[in-house]
Amino acid sequence: MANFRYQIIDSKGKMSEGIIEAASIGEASRKLKQDGKYIASLSLDKGGGLANINIGSPKLKTKDLVVISRQLASLLSAGITVVRSLDMLYQQLESKKAKKCIGEIYESVQSGRSLSEAFGEQRGVLPNIMVSMISAGEESGRLDEIMERLADHFAKEAKVKNKVSSAMVYPKILAGLTLVVSVSLLTFLVPKIGDTIKELGGELPALTKFLLNLSDSLVHYWYIYIAVAGLLIYGFKFWKSTDKGGETWAKIMLRAPIIGKATKMSASARFTRTVSTLLKSGISVLQAVEITEKSLDNLILMKKLSEARVEIRKGTSLSRAIRDIKEFPPMIYAMTAIGEESGTLDMILEKAADYFEDEADAATAKMVSALEPAMIIVMAIIIGVVVGGIAMPIFTMAQWLL
Repeated sequence: MANFRYQIIDSKGKMSEGIIEAASIGEASRKLKQDGKYIASLSLDKGGGLANINIGSPKLKTKDLVVISRQLASLLSAGITVVRSLDMLYQQLESKKAKKCIGEIYESVQSGRSLSEAFGEQRGVLPNIMVSMISAGEESGRLDEIMERLADHFAKEAKVKNKVSSAMVYPKILAGLTLVVSVSLLTFLVPKIGDTIKELGGELPALTKFLLNLSDSLVHYWYIYIAVAGLLIYGFKFWKSTDKGGETWAKIMLRAPIIGKATKMSASARFTRTVSTLLKSGISVLQAVEITEKSLDNLILMKKLSEARVEIRKGTSLSRAIRDIKEFPPMIYAMTAIGEESGTLDMILEKAADYFEDEADAATAKMVSALEPAMIIVMAIIIGVVVGGIAMPIFTMAQWLL
């Protein structure tokens, strides 16, 4: 059982609010309507406290989008009404963000809005491709097919993200291990050895003095290091959010050795996959490019697609509009032109997406293969410097004793 916060209007037009306990949002709605009252709003009561504060991006994770799309497709294809499908979906979801989103959509549909309008109100939470395809599905009367297509699209997108995340696990472990070992040596081992050498009256080399000073500052002023690290991360994110910073970072990601190819292949896969999915759903080329433009994470590619969209609006074909985007492989232009000539653009782009996803996987694997030895070298240098700074005075004293 859960608590739901409501606002209702009675037959006299008087509004009242409160909290009702029910197994689902649908059951809460039915209880409130028993007395002939109109529901102005109905949502899950999250209560107060720090545990209920939403941290991070409000957007749903790709795996949540897969679950929502797949289950709605199954329920709608079984002949269950939209309202009942949303109610059943709400009860099955485990993610708090997804549950809240579907609860608000259910409330909007109950208030008289269409499903596409209700999903449109969640644009900050749901991707534009989902909102646009649901609208197209309602207009064509093939909503269950559209939801199934959306589920396949998000499933493939999740698969690509999972591969990248899995590939980056080992480099992240190495980076974390390097940080932990270095800080441990500086805060525990270096001070003790430094004190021992001072007591014996040995002369400390410049490197050892530097490490002792660094160790002392870490022990006594650790909070300053944390604050500086936080400011650097915030500053980087803020710089990247500006137009100039975003373009500079996008240029680095596209032109950097090894990383550049992985970025280009990933962007090509997302472009072809998204446009193909949208075209199959009956959405126009112009609108498909606009939605795809917003789904890319690279500011340079977003601006170039925006320019291509202007050309398409003037009557230019998609293949000619994207021909000058040098960041895309020439294969995209060639296959798009073939698809336009044969009238099978959606199918051709889908095959191109499969190819570019394989290329993105290979490029990511190559990037990680190059990153692993680089991380090991950095780790060896850092630990070598620390150990060298400790060993130098010990060797000096040993020679003096001999």
